Amino acid sequence: MQVAAPDGKTIYLWPATSRDLQDAAAQLGHYGYMAEAFDSIAALLAAQARAPSVALIEFGAVGQLSGADRSALSALAARHPMLCVAGEGTIAARLAAVRMGCQAYLSHPLDTAVLLDTLDRLTAPPQAEASRVLIVEDSPALAAFYAAHLNEAGFITQVVTDPLKTLETLDEQPPELILLDMNMPGASGQEIAAVIRQQSAYLSIPIVFLSAESDMARQREAMSLGGDEFLQKPIEPEHLIAAIRARVIRYRALRALMVRDSLTGLLNHTNFKERLRSETARAQRQGKPLAVALLDIDFFKKVNDTYGHPAGDQVIKSLSRLLKQRLRGGDVIGRYGGEEFAVALPDTPIDGAIQVLDSIRASFAAIVQHVGARTFQVTLSAGVALSAAGSNGESLIQAADAALYAAKHGGRNRVCEA
Repeated sequence: MQVAAPDGKTIYLWPATSRDLQDAAAQLGHYGYMAEAFDSIAALLAAQARAPSVALIEFGAVGQLSGADRSALSALAARHPMLCVAGEGTIAARLAAVRMGCQAYLSHPLDTAVLLDTLDRLTAPPQAEASRVLIVEDSPALAAFYAAHLNEAGFITQVVTDPLKTLETLDEQPPELILLDMNMPGASGQEIAAVIRQQSAYLSIPIVFLSAESDMARQREAMSLGGDEFLQKPIEPEHLIAAIRARVIRYRALRALMVRDSLTGLLNHTNFKERLRSETARAQRQGKPLAVALLDIDFFKKVNDTYGHPAGDQVIKSLSRLLKQRLRGGDVIGRYGGEEFAVALPDTPIDGAIQVLDSIRASFAAIVQHVGARTFQVTLSAGVALSAAGSNGESLIQAADAALYAAKHGGRNRVCEA
């Protein structure tokens, strides 16, 4: 039995006769996993060469295995994460699972939301996304020198040698740190920093000044104009990398608190609109399409009234997870407010956007939500708009909102085009 999934994450299930695991397999495909169930341990072990992401085992069935098969399962757990499901949660049962090599332990009946949280944790990539650094330096040779060492250390760099093009570059791809030369023709580093800090979207981005200036008064003056650190030239590459890495780590931690919705981890309303402004500006400059959609969970108040607010939170998290699984890394996803979500799809024509969103709509409607022993299903409605000449973020949101209104009044559980 297999349930196809777009991202190829493979979950091995044993035994195939477990009804709880069968139900789990039916749900996992909606979230980007492929579930493959096996009737026997021999078949499971023979298939392990294909490197499953996780093995999901009915622990109650382990007691029926021979000692050799139990040893083989332990060896499998040493190579691939193993998640055990059992009907009891006693310390003795949990200890037995730990001794066999299980990295996680869930109880029957399986809660899909808890299972997915566990699978996401077990299959999370080991390294974080590379940090982006903007280098504003009028000397091409020095800029290339800094970029080469930062790239080698795992950063993604972008170089601007004309300081007057700094804002244009920021609008297109906001970095996580700006490395800014103090002395440049056309505009000094202090002046560029002051201009950057005039933009509310860039107030929190760390600015690190680079200069041969040794006068402390001049350094303090530069810092007062919006800098976070002052590095004196010449600087050793190791010192530069360490200083930038420390600043980026702190920026990411603070930024996560400021820009992310606490329940879903998606961009919050304000920061989605900031990203949308950047994506709209880039689409206009490059002459490429940008699709924007608003999605709203149907009859959400009824979910809260019938099953309680924790169940409503679970529904919101399930849709956020589905959006993250199905959309591309370059797409922008935000929780726009309450049960409403917003997405921006760069380089996407309207037909492609409708196809993707309708697939998400169908999958969301098929997901079974669990509240204790009770289950229910929920649908969503969506409105999609496409950028045109002169479009901006506000006009696209308004057009998508009008299309969402049409979807709601057209019967819900549908995607409408502006």
